[in-house]
Amino acid sequence: MFHKKVYFITFVSILFFPFAFIASNYTIYGIHLLYNLMSGTDTPFKSDENYIYIFSLFFILILLYVYFLSKTLKNISVEITNLSKLIRDIADEQNIPDIVSISSLKFDEIRHLSESINILIERLQYNQKKYNESEEIRKKYLNQLSHDIKTPLSIININLYYIQTGKNINQAIEEITKNVNIISTLSDRIYHKNYLNSDSIIIKKEPVVLSHFVEQISQKWNNAFNHREIQCNMNIDSSIIWTLDKIWFERLFDNILQNVLYHSKASAVEIKTIKEKKYERLIIVDNGIGFDYPEQNFSNGKGLTIIKEIPNLLELEISINSDEFGTKIILTHHI
Repeated sequence: MFHKKVYFITFVSILFFPFAFIASNYTIYGIHLLYNLMSGTDTPFKSDENYIYIFSLFFILILLYVYFLSKTLKNISVEITNLSKLIRDIADEQNIPDIVSISSLKFDEIRHLSESINILIERLQYNQKKYNESEEIRKKYLNQLSHDIKTPLSIININLYYIQTGKNINQAIEEITKNVNIISTLSDRIYHKNYLNSDSIIIKKEPVVLSHFVEQISQKWNNAFNHREIQCNMNIDSSIIWTLDKIWFERLFDNILQNVLYHSKASAVEIKTIKEKKYERLIIVDNGIGFDYPEQNFSNGKGLTIIKEIPNLLELEISINSDEFGTKIILTHHI
């Protein structure tokens, strides 16, 4: 299409000069006839006597043609320059510019080029949005994992106290070993998360006997609860089997118990299950001071964020009820 327009303009330019010369002759001849008609004379037209007028009009037509042609080329040049500046801005600036207004452009070829640039800008805007979302999720995830690492460190610190005082040394060493392994696992998750986005969080589900797994998780908190004089009672149906990612569920459960330990001021916590035809529920109840949910986030908001978000990954429903008499957290698994 563009080549056709170039050929057309070239063809018109070639024909313009003889056409302009002929038009100049006939224009001057017409003016001469009009003068004879108005003056009532019959003076014959002589080209050699009027050539100065013919060539003057011819050059005027050429100048007008050159002016309009240069103006058109200038408009094309301005639009191309603006697009070139826009492309440079895309390459140089961190902020992606707005899309080009195509309605203000005069030439079809420039419009087509602008549409292609707009597609590029929209794609860059989309990629920038996805990058920002991924970066925000990554920062949030790392922030939560840093909070999770504090949990095993706290348990290690408590068990070091038991070792120093010579109490429950074997159990304390066993719990320290378990929590060191937990820190190692969380560190691996931090490494892998740097390459993940919101749509590719690693979930590895497998059937888990809930009673055995919860008891296993709770064991590492025994010394910590004893240290704070918190009694932990468990009543979990051994027939309940959930399909879970063990690491994610352990993170969830650790954060629940951590908030009982450090923030509830409870003297007792009960872990039990309810089994119905359509659902199974795991309930964690403490008799602490409670908190204002959802306005107040315990554990600086990190623990609550983890407790609220992880059930979605595990396809569990969660409800949290808290008042001055304690806190009840219910995890529901639909059968």
